[in-house]
Amino acid sequence: MELRNESKLKLSAKLFVSFLKIGPTTFGGGYAILPVIDKEVTERRGWLSSKEMSEITALSGAAPGGIGVNVAALAGYRIAGIPGLLSAVVGISLPTIIIMLILCAAASGFSDNRYVQAALHGIKPTVVALIVYAAIRMKKQALYNPVTWGVAATCLILLLFFPVQPLFVLAIGIVIGLVAEAVFSSKSTGGKKQEQGKHHSM
Repeated sequence: MELRNESKLKLSAKLFVSFLKIGPTTFGGGYAILPVIDKEVTERRGWLSSKEMSEITALSGAAPGGIGVNVAALAGYRIAGIPGLLSAVVGISLPTIIIMLILCAAASGFSDNRYVQAALHGIKPTVVALIVYAAIRMKKQALYNPVTWGVAATCLILLLFFPVQPLFVLAIGIVIGLVAEAVFSSKSTGGKKQEQGKHHSM
């Protein structure tokens, strides 16, 4: 991997360039930007593994703020420490800030433009596809046993049919994860003790 052969300064510069390119080319923000970051960081650059990226995405979703910036921050920190964090966040945010300033200045002239409206209608289903793609990519690392599938199904039902806050759903996932880990750990410890008891009795 590149991480072993390059200094944090060089990695930070590459992080800045990578996220600078990602920012203005991804419409929809939020979860729609995750597949682009994932491909850049894991496949194209080889900075992180798919498992590491999945963990970063989960942590970013639980933290306040935009998930795209959160993922950039955590990925940058994992790759090159504090300099990497700053480079990734500035890189992904700068183009958006500039573009939004331009759009705000020209909003009155474009709001009724039929070509702009047509482009927006085309972008919306694309954003849905990107979000679904991100979910499928995460599924490989996140849904690996009946407990994780059960958590995902329960949280989806709560979000679709009940007026619950996403933060509450995240809290449910955290609690279930901790309880499941405690149960599996106790079973594993009990199994090892039984094995040791058998060996001593022989």
